Amino acid sequence: MANELQSVLEELTAYPSTEHPFLSIYYDNRPDGTSQRQALLTLQQSLDQIAEQVKSRGGNLESFDADRERIMQYVNSDDVKSAQSLIIFACHAEGVWQTLELQVPQETSVAEDRYPHTFNLARLIDEYETYAVVLADSQESRIFVITLNDAEKAAETSASEEIKRFDAGGWGQMLFQRRTENVIKAHTKDIADKLGRIIKRYDVQHVIIAGNDSIKGTVLSSLPKQISDMLVDYINLDIQSNVQSIMETIEPMMRDVERNQELDDLAALEEQLATKGGLACAGIADTATALSKGQVRLLFLADNFNATGGECPNCGILQPGLRATCPYDGAELQQVNLRETFTARAAQQNSTIQVITASEQLESHEGVAALLWYRDDTQARTA
Repeated sequence: MANELQSVLEELTAYPSTEHPFLSIYYDNRPDGTSQRQALLTLQQSLDQIAEQVKSRGGNLESFDADRERIMQYVNSDDVKSAQSLIIFACHAEGVWQTLELQVPQETSVAEDRYPHTFNLARLIDEYETYAVVLADSQESRIFVITLNDAEKAAETSASEEIKRFDAGGWGQMLFQRRTENVIKAHTKDIADKLGRIIKRYDVQHVIIAGNDSIKGTVLSSLPKQISDMLVDYINLDIQSNVQSIMETIEPMMRDVERNQELDDLAALEEQLATKGGLACAGIADTATALSKGQVRLLFLADNFNATGGECPNCGILQPGLRATCPYDGAELQQVNLRETFTARAAQQNSTIQVITASEQLESHEGVAALLWYRDDTQARTA
């Protein structure tokens, strides 16, 4: 699912701006215990308001009405009742209809613009990285892929033969012990091989292994360096644990990994900002310039960041504030939401997007900053 979200993000941000109404909807699909379905009422009211806005400016009401009818049919369909949240991108006139059904909660929000609003999609990708969880003992294993609070069993393994008790001593006991060790080693190698294929297939970022201490050393020694570098921890968890138990155990670990990554990235940002000619920039104006030039490697956005700016339809330069014309070619700037435009530019450039919650450090930089691939000569001379 995380791969699907990334593909959707890349596809949506590749669309050119349109003059037709483009709808971006994040919908809380959880039952609220009332017959009124507050999220549905919010959606209906928002679409009513948008209809009036499209009508008043002489926009393509026919396209909007087609999208509205399809959206209402979709959210009321029995096929989506099991999802906690729905995401919809729609523009009938441009032939766009993209839906996602997720098992993570989302607040209901509706936006209409010339382009899709993808910030919340990027935040989901950032917050919910993909994990492989291996439950193993000497005889068998189950490998799960965890993404967006959803678990999928991706593989299982079994030892080549059953390990039985051997009560006799002496030379026979030594042979039995050696054979047992070889069976376990072969099994753990099979686990590592399957895990490697799953990591590649699902683009896994982190690995958690659950097993007993008797096989810990054998399991860990069988992992190639690529997988060892992804290992978050080796924990004790029964191999027959159900999905709910697995999720309850690893959720705090996943939150810690995300938070530690944020802290490491922010520390790298401050180090580069403090270095003369460092590969970083901060603040709305400098980040807009870096995104305009394709310099951004990692974009930091505060979750409450919101700013208005302009985009040149000719050269693509981004400008903060409400400047009327492009300083380079004199073209009239199109007003844009910089949170959404920064997100789109970063996705178009294959930059990593890091959404940060409650960071005084980032707030001191107007809620936005970036680590850079390279530094522009003019910026370096004036830094």
